[in-house]
Amino acid sequence: MKGKKKKRRWKKIALAVFLPLLILAGITYICISLYFENHYYYHTIIGGEDVSYKTPMEVEELLYSRIYHYSLEIYGREEVTDSILPEEIDMRFLIDDSLVEIKHGQNPWLWILAFVREYEYAFPWEVTYDEKAFEEELESLAFFQAKNIKKPKEAYLKYSENEKEYIVIEADPGTEISQDVTETVVREALTLMTPKIDLEEKGCYKVEMTEGIDKDLVRARDEANRYVQSCITYRWNENEVVVDGDIIHEWIKIDGSEVILNEDLVKEFVANQAKKYDTYGKNRIFQTTDGREIELKSGAYGWKTDSEAEGEELVKSLKKGERVEREPVYSFTAAKAGDKDVGDTYVEIDLGKQHLYLYVNGELKLESDFVSGNASRGWSTPAGVFGLTYKTTNAVLRGENYATPVTYWMPFNGNIGMHDATWRSSFGGEIYLTNGSHGCINLPYEKAKVIYEYVYTGFPVVCYY
Repeated sequence: MKGKKKKRRWKKIALAVFLPLLILAGITYICISLYFENHYYYHTIIGGEDVSYKTPMEVEELLYSRIYHYSLEIYGREEVTDSILPEEIDMRFLIDDSLVEIKHGQNPWLWILAFVREYEYAFPWEVTYDEKAFEEELESLAFFQAKNIKKPKEAYLKYSENEKEYIVIEADPGTEISQDVTETVVREALTLMTPKIDLEEKGCYKVEMTEGIDKDLVRARDEANRYVQSCITYRWNENEVVVDGDIIHEWIKIDGSEVILNEDLVKEFVANQAKKYDTYGKNRIFQTTDGREIELKSGAYGWKTDSEAEGEELVKSLKKGERVEREPVYSFTAAKAGDKDVGDTYVEIDLGKQHLYLYVNGELKLESDFVSGNASRGWSTPAGVFGLTYKTTNAVLRGENYATPVTYWMPFNGNIGMHDATWRSSFGGEIYLTNGSHGCINLPYEKAKVIYEYVYTGFPVVCYY
């Protein structure tokens, strides 16, 4: 019996405590429901605005306030911006009875559901504007003005004179804009009363922005830099010629991501240097033994670059990216570098005085009279500077209707050379005028022997009148 009494007592206590709470909760729910008779649920969004707990009238005032201050800010590339104001296009906003209908659609007794879900509704107004004014305003936007429109450019390689290397100039997408796409985007923004739009994000530009560098272009840059980082320092007949990036990049053609070394330009450069510094075939100033300063006619003597061979060597060096010092490939060399390439070891032949001098290291070793080509027969010995072709003993000199044996034969200009002439009893004077040789320098035997001992292939031979 005691247990039953105790149980009834706890029921009375529970009823006394929880019944008032239950009644209070019910009254509270009813009150809140009554509140939501005229107010929107929590988590209610209309036209992008959070209107939780607001009345339709409050929301209408909010929207009109937003309309009153509305303008569309438009952003483009390269910090170009513009805007459209409602009054510029006679823009009007017509709000219908959607706000009240939305409220009627929210059952006030089900307000508690708003804590677990959202209620989002479209714009409750209709936007209108003058079409002609809109089109004129659209065309007047800064993005369509010629001064703000740039053509797109592909990425390319450029030689930097400061860095002495090729660098990648990234692609420039330009600022050409699609009017059709832009018009669609702007119309949508005005309809939704979007305050800001970015034309880049909306895909209005004809060429998209891209990030990163083309791998093929990077490879081409590295290849081109291997060329321009070469450095060939020449000693070109005593003249320093440096071939580095500032010259090399002018020989490189970049076709997209293809690097082409123009070998013809390389060889043209070599030919120009040869023309500038070679002495072969050029006249020279020469100090004669008798003290005269004369201009020696050109002949087969001097520094002569083998342009074809050196061009090929230079191309090889550039392809390897070499940094070297060297002389060019010569087809002919002289006794001394520089313009005064005869040096101080040479044979000096004064054809006017029919007298010869042999100098070795500036010291006069021998002088002798001689007989040169027969002037009366048109066989005069040509003036000029030559290098000894070769030397030999016991040769037979042959020509039309003659074959003459000599002991010392030293040719320097084709079939013209120095040799002993034992058949002559006298030398010098005016013998050459009527009884000269076929063009050779006839010498006494002993003189020819001494000269033969000193000369060698390439030995300078100077002839003048």
